[in-house]
Amino acid sequence: MSDVLKNNEFPVMCNHCENPPCVRVCPTKATFIEEHNGIVEMDYHRCIGCRFCMVACPYGARSFNWEDPRPHIKEYNHEFPTRMRGVVEKCTFCAERLALGQEPACLEAIKESGAMIFGDLNDPNSEVSKVLKENPTIQRKPSYGTKPSVFYIV
Repeated sequence: MSDVLKNNEFPVMCNHCENPPCVRVCPTKATFIEEHNGIVEMDYHRCIGCRFCMVACPYGARSFNWEDPRPHIKEYNHEFPTRMRGVVEKCTFCAERLALGQEPACLEAIKESGAMIFGDLNDPNSEVSKVLKENPTIQRKPSYGTKPSVFYIV
């Protein structure tokens, strides 16, 4: 691997795998694949904080809430459970924002830079599909068989 790749920082985010080990190990089914979009989501009210999913995730994309994050959340979508103290959380591509037709917050924050693209990988005409066809990409740890849905353009 080139020094450029070795020395660059990459965001540690959920890879929204097609074969996610975190879903398999969750004893309460708090982690699940949303059927209509393939995003690996969480129901924070079902999570018991056992942290099995943290151990199972080969990407280190989950964290445990030792403190209550709710005082720091500016906007709520009441149709989605809010994360709380004592549960594991991860990137859900802001499922609560997607439900309102908005983009994930990370994408909105850096959109002008073009550093991230979000879209439907199953739609060959989507911007993300076109960019992936036109550029060399890598996925993190593909040999693990998780089939990650996050690609990095190199």
